[in-house]
Amino acid sequence: MPEFQETKAAEPYRSEQVGSIMIALRNQVLEGKLPPGTKLRETELAARFGVSRTPVREALVAAEREGLVTYETNRGYTVRQFTLRDLLESYEMRGLLEGHGCRIVAERGLPTDVERTLKAGLERAEALVGGEGPLEGDALDQWRQLNQRFHNGLMGLVPNGLFSRMFQLVYRVPKIDDVLEMERDCATLRTYNDEHRRILDAIVRRQGSRVEFLVREHLQGPSDLISRRMEEMDTGSLRSAG
Repeated sequence: MPEFQETKAAEPYRSEQVGSIMIALRNQVLEGKLPPGTKLRETELAARFGVSRTPVREALVAAEREGLVTYETNRGYTVRQFTLRDLLESYEMRGLLEGHGCRIVAERGLPTDVERTLKAGLERAEALVGGEGPLEGDALDQWRQLNQRFHNGLMGLVPNGLFSRMFQLVYRVPKIDDVLEMERDCATLRTYNDEHRRILDAIVRRQGSRVEFLVREHLQGPSDLISRRMEEMDTGSLRSAG
């Protein structure tokens, strides 16, 4: 499942310090290092980041605006509980935005150095999934990082502006482990690698319409997995009720 990690501020903050704390919090939520329901205490975060409570407080306010955390009077900030519906909707939006973004990249032309970097990443990703069964441990982490770099490498070529901000927004839905467990097998990951190859080939050939279709189809795979998971949960609930 494609992932996103933000490495720079997508919007201005009152200070660079606040922006750095916000990005660190955001990435930890998206990576699952701060699970849903985690209480975020200003004093603990200030000690962790080696800053005063003021920039931490501002970063938490920004995180609430993004919908990553919730705030309750007398209870403070808590990491938001995202649902499978949230994840499904984020993939539906990604299909639209990333498909259009890759079409722009194809029509503008892919720089040679980026093409070489992406191809090298694909070769490393393919080497990781040559076996059978599920991918585990460091190998799975490496594949996910390479997968992320492929998507980010392409979308990083889209001119900044409203499109870029919208694209980053739909990535800000944390991964949900029980869904990710469904797609750790090498056969599924090989399919994703093959789709990356076709996407890159269409971009190199400057086939804008084709690559837009391929990207949307590529992101439909995770959407289908999530939809099936939701159906399974609904069916289980009905059986329990019966």
